[in-house]
Amino acid sequence: MQRRHFVSLSLLPLALAAIQAVSAAPAASYPEYRVTIVGPANSRVSDMNNAGVVVGTYPIGTDGTRTGSFVTRGNRFVDLGTLGGRLSQVIAINDKGQVLGNRVTTGGQQRGFIYYHGKTRDLSDPPGLPLTYVDINNAGYTLALGFVGTDPGPSSLRSFLRDPSGHLRNIGTLPGEDAVTQAEALNNRNQIVGESGPFLAPDPPLRAFLWTRGVMRDLGDFGFTPNYALGINDRGQVTGYASVPTGFHNQVAFIYSNGRLIDIDRRPPTADRFSLGESINNLGHVVGSSNHLSGFVYRGRKMESLNALIDPRLGWNIQFPRTINDKGQIAADAVRGGIGYAVRLDPIRPYLEAAPVLESDAELGPMAQSGLTAAQEAAEAKAEVEAQAKEVVRPLGQ
Repeated sequence: MQRRHFVSLSLLPLALAAIQAVSAAPAASYPEYRVTIVGPANSRVSDMNNAGVVVGTYPIGTDGTRTGSFVTRGNRFVDLGTLGGRLSQVIAINDKGQVLGNRVTTGGQQRGFIYYHGKTRDLSDPPGLPLTYVDINNAGYTLALGFVGTDPGPSSLRSFLRDPSGHLRNIGTLPGEDAVTQAEALNNRNQIVGESGPFLAPDPPLRAFLWTRGVMRDLGDFGFTPNYALGINDRGQVTGYASVPTGFHNQVAFIYSNGRLIDIDRRPPTADRFSLGESINNLGHVVGSSNHLSGFVYRGRKMESLNALIDPRLGWNIQFPRTINDKGQIAADAVRGGIGYAVRLDPIRPYLEAAPVLESDAELGPMAQSGLTAAQEAAEAKAEVEAQAKEVVRPLGQ
């Protein structure tokens, strides 16, 4: 599943400067991916499901304060706009086609929503606990953030698992005084990853965690903090970044698998290393960004620059891959001619070999269930197909 940041990170300007400085990379002998534009100019990817359906956002106006949302199925671009409010921001999509997001009404109230069957349904929040939604799985469970207590502030940030009936479960925090929890992603077994720890400015010493059936596990470190867990697959494998004690604000992309925290940025410790893993599929393949490769894919051996795996004559810089599905399709934020676009990278030759030496988590648990019967699931799927046929679509430029 994809991840979302809610608390602003002091490292973000450093990450942008480091990664945007990298553009070209030596091209492969033949391209491995085709590049397809899936959003309008200056759009950004939020998520993609296993059918290759991409959701994302685009700016409205010039002041950067308003966004609209879109869903792209193949070459069918569906503009959700602001959903009748000031702005909307789609966050995630599951394999059933349910689109999760957040919107702000004309009256200034924030609402979570699900777009499904061609209609938008607001998610009700408990009194006094406005929520920001960050992920959805195939069973319809959602992940949300909110501030608790009578005097909410940064140190009261908590994360919640919401079941399809609307019941909320506070997943708690790692041990420590004034600890916060910021969840990032949810898999189809209702395992959750994110960060937890004391909220201390300017760099909160947050630690990556994996939550499984009520137990929050610290994923460990490479000798420093903060550490962020950003994505998880259905095998319980996690990716993100971990700080290292060498250099200024150095951090490395990792995979966590069955109790092992593995550094996948193979550069020497003396190098200026700045990398992060954004998403991991069920083959153990990771996409992310680094200061030496721009956008990368890791398929078990090394981090490979995506700019080296596409046709260089197209002029793309694949800067920020956001997610990779089980078919190996990658949705990313890319730049061409100084203009940013949401794009999808489609493998020319499928690469379906699992990453080696990575074992599934020993405490996976069962797949989450929606509570619907088989007949109800079939009726839902039929209704979604019929609704998609009625959606208003418009073409995208290539």
